[in-house]
Amino acid sequence: MLENSLTRPGGRSRRVKEAVFEAFEALLQEQPEQLPTMGQIAAKAGVNPTSLYRRWGDAATLAAAVAGERLMQALPVPDSGALQSDLTGWAYNAARSLSGPKDGALLRIMATTAHARQMSDSARPLPIEPRLAELEMMLARARKRGEIAPSLWEILEIVLAPIYLRILFLGPIEDADVYAAGLVARALKVATPS
Repeated sequence: MLENSLTRPGGRSRRVKEAVFEAFEALLQEQPEQLPTMGQIAAKAGVNPTSLYRRWGDAATLAAAVAGERLMQALPVPDSGALQSDLTGWAYNAARSLSGPKDGALLRIMATTAHARQMSDSARPLPIEPRLAELEMMLARARKRGEIAPSLWEILEIVLAPIYLRILFLGPIEDADVYAAGLVARALKVATPS
C-alpha cells in the first residue's frame, strides 16, 4: 500500500496523491458517466480507503480536487507582441485542452461541484484562479504596450465562458482555432480605453 500520510508535503505524499488522482481518472475513463466510489479509487491506487476519507471526505470532494488540478494547470501564455494573437492562441489552447473525453468529464465534475466546494470552504481558492492569473498577465502586458484591452470580466464572459459552455453542453470543439478567433474578435470589439 502507498498510504501512510497523505498530508505530509514532499515526495511520498505527492506520489500517493498522484496515484489516487490517476486511479480516479482511470476509473472515470472506464465509466465516464459514473462517479467512482472511494473504495474503488482506494483499491485501484493501492491506498487504504480511510486515508482518502481523512483527506478528501467523500468522492465528490476528491473528484473536485482532481478536476480542479488537472483542468486548471497553467496554459502557456503567448507573447507575440499583440493582444489579439496572444488571446487567440491562449483561447485555442484552452478549447483544445478541454476537448478530450477525459477533460470533458472533469469539466462537468468541476462545474457541478464548484458552488458546493466554495460554500463548504470559502477560504479555498476558486479552481479557475490560474486562468484568471494568466488572463490578468496577458491584459496587463497589452496595456503596458499601449493597446486597448477588454476587462478581465469581459474576457471571461465573451471568451472563456462560451468555451466552457460549448464543451459542457455540446462536447469537443472541432474547429477550436476558428472558434477561438471569433470569440477574441468579439471581445476586442467591446474594449474601451481605460
